[in-house]
Amino acid sequence: MMIIKLARHITKRCLTLTMLTLILPTAGIAQVLDNQVQPVLQDVQRTTDRVRNQVQERVQENLQERAPETMHKFNQAVVTLTNDTITRLPVLGENNQELFAEVTLEDGTRVLEREWLVVASNETEEVLREMGAQMLAKQKLGAVGITVLRFKVPTEFNDEALLRRQLPKAAAASLVRHYVYDTQSMAASANTVQATQRRWCDAPLTIGMIDTAVDTAHPAFTNQTIVQKDFLTHGVAQPTAHGTAIAGLLIGSHDDYESLVPQAKLYSAAIFHRHNALQQGAALLPLLEALNWLAEQQVRVINLSLTGPGNTLLQQAVKRLSEQNILLIAAAGNDGPAAPANYPAAYEEVIAVTAVDTHGAIYRWANQGEFVEFAARGVQVKTARRDGQVGYETGTSMAAPVVAAAAACIWHDYPQQNATEVRKALQQRVIDLGENGRDSVFGFGLLTAQ
Repeated sequence: MMIIKLARHITKRCLTLTMLTLILPTAGIAQVLDNQVQPVLQDVQRTTDRVRNQVQERVQENLQERAPETMHKFNQAVVTLTNDTITRLPVLGENNQELFAEVTLEDGTRVLEREWLVVASNETEEVLREMGAQMLAKQKLGAVGITVLRFKVPTEFNDEALLRRQLPKAAAASLVRHYVYDTQSMAASANTVQATQRRWCDAPLTIGMIDTAVDTAHPAFTNQTIVQKDFLTHGVAQPTAHGTAIAGLLIGSHDDYESLVPQAKLYSAAIFHRHNALQQGAALLPLLEALNWLAEQQVRVINLSLTGPGNTLLQQAVKRLSEQNILLIAAAGNDGPAAPANYPAAYEEVIAVTAVDTHGAIYRWANQGEFVEFAARGVQVKTARRDGQVGYETGTSMAAPVVAAAAACIWHDYPQQNATEVRKALQQRVIDLGENGRDSVFGFGLLTAQ
């Protein structure tokens, strides 16, 4: 009976991991499972999204042919199960108190439960208080040029159209849900050719990244310079696997592999919260704060190996940083070639990077579209991993740092150039793949130091 109830949302593989989520503790064994299980969950989530509608349609067709009454009971059971165990993920503090929770909307988008963001004003705050909203944070982002208000509404006001009608006109235009973003890499599979990156340059440059926290105790970072800042609510548990892999690829120093810019100073913004060994996410406000902080540190190249929904606040932040001559490089996403565009990669001001293997073949789960600008090696790439280990990672997350490193090296060699000129210089260094010229699979082509 349980398998029938889960059929709409999960495959056999998903069922196994869902049960693990329910029975494994969030500490102790979770520490061990991060590297192995968390990347698998990301694969499972993509698979779930991709096949959910197909599975639902086929099951509905079969059940409708056999018994309409059974179909009705099936749908009711699935909705109940979904609400109870799949769509709500609490985030706990040090004393196991719930700090906030993620929920999944009907379209699959993840948000913080009943939380919203808006450009702050006294009038807006007054209106929200009259509605019974709880003011959670008010953050001035000087480099981005806005002050953001984070608030939580009563259930009866948790509706976008209703909120927009209540808010002042200017505030209503900036209103967005408190979206959640995902990392874009996973443990490499054993049946693909392994590869290592080669360094782009040995210059003492500066580069930034927004990701999970970095395990700075890893041997790969013993002699490296990392300035790390945490943008999470006090007491929130943080994952480290993904950020450690990205930082290791950028600047790590290890006998087992070569990093891209080993002499660079890395500014690392940690924004991801952790549910347990299987789930993690990054909320929109910490992402905006991280972008603002890196701009204030005068970091000109920022790697974003994460994806999520587009929205007016993120778009405004991206535009303001672009106007300040800052290059943002983002992973195109691992949702599959037919999936819609991900953000921030799909913004015009951002360089979107897809992943290929050592033979130049496109990564099978890579997003495709006109927004893709470059391809880089991102399949079975060797880098640092948690707990002092070294291993192979796959995904557009692993490809984006290649382009970020290349941009930083070009800018170091030609400091008088602006962001647009550096971007054009990158376009002149590619190996054209696929159709002649720029295409929706490889962009302008493969960017590699080899």
